[in-house]
Amino acid sequence: MENQKDRKPTLCGSRSFLKNRAFITLVCAFIIYVIWQASQLVLVIAPEGDKKPIVIESHKGDKWYISLTHSVEKTKWEEFFTINGVADMTMTHTKFESLGWGYPYSSTDGTFSCTNDGKFQMVMNRHYKEVPLRVSEQAMQQIIHENAQYNLVELYGQGSAVTVRIMRRYHYWFDLL
Repeated sequence: MENQKDRKPTLCGSRSFLKNRAFITLVCAFIIYVIWQASQLVLVIAPEGDKKPIVIESHKGDKWYISLTHSVEKTKWEEFFTINGVADMTMTHTKFESLGWGYPYSSTDGTFSCTNDGKFQMVMNRHYKEVPLRVSEQAMQQIIHENAQYNLVELYGQGSAVTVRIMRRYHYWFDLL
């Protein structure tokens, strides 16, 4: 009887069946990170066809806007949006430099005012699930999110259809499949 040592846990410590705790901890941390990343909101600029979409990390309350040139008046036009959640955006207001053809004018469109810099503003608070656009060289649409500008004409070309959506990152991953 060579091995008569008492092997009760109180005498020799607990025996783990997990031989490499550091590896298991690293795997668990990686899984938690992937789940966290997958659940984050993203603003997706999705073009038609096989063109590459743009994915921008976003958060609830983030603001972005579309800047374009009005096709008739040839003046700058901006539409401002706030991200509320998945498939939920609010166009809070629009700013424009002149009054003319195709501009909002009725009180049913929103609350009209003049800004300190001489522009006009219409507060609208309209809700959207997504924002579809048709890219045009005349309008030169750009999407601005924080400090990043995305020129849609340069990215996708004249006449391309583009849809701006807010979704969870994992929905975007599943759309790629």
